[in-house]
Amino acid sequence: MSVSSKWSTAVCPIELASELACDKWTPINLRDIGLLERRTFYQLLKHNLVGISSGSLVSKLKRLEHVDLITFVPANGHKQKKLYYLIELGIDFMPVLFAVAGWSAKWHQPSPWFVEALRPDLPEAEPAVKALPPMLCQMNPERNKLEPMSWTQRDSGSVGAPYGQEIV
Repeated sequence: MSVSSKWSTAVCPIELASELACDKWTPINLRDIGLLERRTFYQLLKHNLVGISSGSLVSKLKRLEHVDLITFVPANGHKQKKLYYLIELGIDFMPVLFAVAGWSAKWHQPSPWFVEALRPDLPEAEPAVKALPPMLCQMNPERNKLEPMSWTQRDSGSVGAPYGQEIV
């Protein structure tokens, strides 16, 4: 199911992007899954540097899956163990996160260690930013291949809240 059929196309693209992908944990979990290759729930929980609780992680992973940014596959030999991967929408979103990180590094004072670790992919490193999606495609083989939609395109079968109402 494409994102367009889940979410209202009658909202501003900035509002829709915020609703779909912006909370404290979305960028952190996308970074950990996509770039740091933390594939299991345990890896995401144990190695999280900002202390997410297990309950929050469960709900955030479900949310990321619901908005088509990640997927999971069962781990070999384990009924309940899942391996998480970015899918096409998540991969395509990563340069946006790096643009925000570049802005933050320029105008605020984040950890110098993280800034240096991310520097090759920050916006001033334009060739590296353009190379990021193909690299992420290789690192996340379980992705779905989707075609982007124009934000002006209307989906007549769209199910969503009218403009100004909350999308749950």
